[in-house]
Amino acid sequence: MTEEKRRRTILIVDDEPAIRELLKLQLAGEGYEVVMAEDARGAARLVREAKPDLMIVDAHMPYVSGLDFVSAVIVDSSMPWVPVIFITGRSELRSDAEALGSACLVKPFLAARLTELVERVLRSQERLYAAAGIGHSAELRKALGAA
Repeated sequence: MTEEKRRRTILIVDDEPAIRELLKLQLAGEGYEVVMAEDARGAARLVREAKPDLMIVDAHMPYVSGLDFVSAVIVDSSMPWVPVIFITGRSELRSDAEALGSACLVKPFLAARLTELVERVLRSQERLYAAAGIGHSAELRKALGAA
């Protein structure tokens, strides 16, 4: 567990409590701070309040699907951009996730695969910030909606 991992916050959005808890156990065990929401409304609030570094979103939730929620976050300029990993039981949704610029894990998946994908997405995000000159400046990240 590195110090950097401990500073990273991951938002889990899934309507199934058991799935949320399993994901939380895995990621908290890897040193991440984990916040959770059971639906899109709670998730939207947490995106603003917790300012997660990554969201893991169930593609199929009642009322507002994960895909629709992420689409809304992308177009809402008041919300910061946050990378997303979708989880789904349907492999055909992989292309929909990729169209939104997101990664996708198809259930069932191994815990090691989840951890590997989370680390890869977060490394990619850091490379993008570094290339853009955002780095770790809290003021600059906040101004660009990346805080």
